[in-house]
This record gives sequence, structure tokens and C-alpha cells, in this order.
Amino acid sequence: MASTVEAEARERKAQRLKERGNSFYVRHQLTQAIDWYTQALEANPKAYDVYTNRAAAYAALKMWDEGLADAKAAVKLNPAWLKGYWRQGMCHVELKQYREAVAAFERARELNPSSEQVLGELKKCRERLALMPETAGEAKRQGNQCFKRGAYDEALRLYKEALKLAEQESAGDGTAAAEIKATVLVNAAEAYRQLGEYEKVIEQCDLAIGLKEGRAGEGGGAASWLLKAHLRRALASEKLERYGPAQRDFRAVIERDPTNHIASSGLIRCARGK
Repeated sequence: MASTVEAEARERKAQRLKERGNSFYVRHQLTQAIDWYTQALEANPKAYDVYTNRAAAYAALKMWDEGLADAKAAVKLNPAWLKGYWRQGMCHVELKQYREAVAAFERARELNPSSEQVLGELKKCRERLALMPETAGEAKRQGNQCFKRGAYDEALRLYKEALKLAEQESAGDGTAAAEIKATVLVNAAEAYRQLGEYEKVIEQCDLAIGLKEGRAGEGGGAASWLLKAHLRRALASEKLERYGPAQRDFRAVIERDPTNHIASSGLIRCARGK
């Protein structure tokens, strides 16, 4: 009995806090609205409707990842919550994740087959999805084209799509898929380097080198992307003043390509930087 009373008290408190958040949301005071919604969720973590309200506030601030996380939390708590799938779908659209958006809108349509809004977004997403690359190789090619014209964010989106497709294709030819994934990761690392996101450069190169250690053979193609992975990781580590790891990677490059002047110059700079 006591636990029921406490639960009802938490729900009432969360409702009051949610209403405060709503009052800020309608005035477009979004940061304050998010604060109140967060307090409401602390009072009642099962308040799925509050998650979608906070998702809407995040979306209004163009914080799509945060909005998506809240929308997913809402439908996890209530799988029949239409608004949760709607918010989820819209965040996926803004992130250009059209496959995921279609799945979310299809679930929303199941819950409300007559919603013109849902049907309209579902139609648009399917049209966009039809224009997307169907193979990892094509996604990689499109990503490379974006990279060449300096559209690094769009290149990264396509590289992520290439990685997803390569994962699906790995069931047919695991070695070929691993080679594509490694090359895409190295290309993504360079895109992040151009954006000055050096931790992400290292992360992508770590994943690529891990593929080599795990299964990819070292033919001519493997040697090419592996050298690039070590070189880009070295340059990123140097930018972060992590001279020891940078030197190790520069040396790994020189072992494979003794005439590589970028690596030899990097070794000299790192020795001076220590």
C-alpha cells in the first residue's frame, strides 16, 4: 500500500514538473523546458510522455541525437506510444538515417493508419531511401566524391552508411567486406582530421587497424590502407601532443615505406615536442 501511495505521489510531482516544462516550451525557452522535463523524469523515470516532450525540445534546438535517445526511451517504456515513434522518425530524418526513419514511421502507421502526417513522412522517406546507395562500394564512392569537394559531414554520413552495408554484405564475402570497412574507416579518419576532430581520427584508425589484426590479409590494398591508418593516427596523436604514440605510428609507416617524408618529418617534430 505504501509503495502505491509513493508511486502516485511521484507521478503527481512529475506531472507538475512536466507542466512547468510545457509552459517554458510554448514560450520557446527550450533550455529551461529541458531542465524541468529532466526534473520530471527524475521524479518519475517511467513517464514516457515526458521523454517525448523533452525530445521535442531537443529537436527544436537541433539536438537530434539527444532527441532520438529520448524518443527511443519513450517507446521502450510504452511500445504503443505513437508520439514516440513520430519523434524518433523525425530525428532519424534530420540525421539522414532514412532506413531507420522508415521503420519508425511504419510503426507509427500501424498505430494510426489514417494519419496523413505519418503517411506523408513515410512516403518522403521511402523516396529518399530509393536514392541512397545500395552497396557498400557505392556508398564509399559517393562519400569520396563529397570528400573531394570539401563536404566532410556529408562524406562522413555516407561512410557510416557504407559501414552498415558492408556489415550486411559480410555474410557473403567476409574478406572483401573487411577490406571495404577498413578503407572506409581510414577515409572517415581523414574527414575527421580535416574537421579537426582528432580523437575521432584515432578512433577510426584504431578500428581499421583492428580489422587488419583480426582478419584482413595484407595484400597490396591492405598495405595501402594500413599505412594510411598509421599515418593519420600519428598525425592526430601529434596534434593532441601525444608524442609517444605518434612516434610509434610514424615508425610503423616508415617500416612499410622508408621514403615517406611525412612520417620522417613527423618523427623529427615529435622528438622536438617532447
